Amino acid sequence: MVQPVPEGVSRIGPGTLKCVVAPGRADGVLAALPERVDTADIRQLGGDAVLVHTSLEAAELRDWLSGYFGAGESLLIVEFEKWSAFGKGVDREWLLARGH
Repeated sequence: MVQPVPEGVSRIGPGTLKCVVAPGRADGVLAALPERVDTADIRQLGGDAVLVHTSLEAAELRDWLSGYFGAGESLLIVEFEKWSAFGKGVDREWLLARGH
């Protein structure tokens, strides 16, 4: 069953939810992402993790972002099929608007 979207929140276009984990480089990822992803579709989850809703494939996003990383740095991109959230640190309305 699809959960109703809260009033005032609209669903957006195609894409999937991805988590970008970049140890010590979340600020760099946040600075680079707007070149390819609408800022409304980017949320820092906390620490080194950034949530992104995009139609870019995980490998496509990885290959592009890796150009901003140096030797010895790492990057992980996880694409979600399902998720479940709890607590104030997660923007539930933002997630629901992205079809999850």
